[in-house]
Amino acid sequence: MHEVSLMQNLLRMVGVAASKQGDGPVTEIHLRIGKMAGVNRDSLNFSFDILVKGTIAENAILVIEDIPFNVHCQDCGSDFNPEDFTLRCPECGGTSIEITSGREMEIDYILVDDESDNPESRDKVENTGG
Repeated sequence: MHEVSLMQNLLRMVGVAASKQGDGPVTEIHLRIGKMAGVNRDSLNFSFDILVKGTIAENAILVIEDIPFNVHCQDCGSDFNPEDFTLRCPECGGTSIEITSGREMEIDYILVDDESDNPESRDKVENTGG
């Protein structure tokens, strides 16, 4: 289960990015993960729940945005989403394809609370890794 080591690295990157914003706790971690990234979402969530304890993100919520698997046929120019992961163009039957999305795995942003009483005082740290 490589999701444990993935989450360890993600939390390390979140900690580094958050520390640059001050000492406030991380309140939200937003990830973008492609369907073809080879990551089991349930295992990643489980790893987060275990590994986040005692960190600056202990009370944060984890949001995972699924990125669809999309390809482009270089033979006919068609763009499609192969539902069954068959890499054959449904328009022309061609196999000369380019994957245009679905392999991503990145931290889109994190929210860091500056610990003031003002709820609008949270800092958004965007695109901290990937």
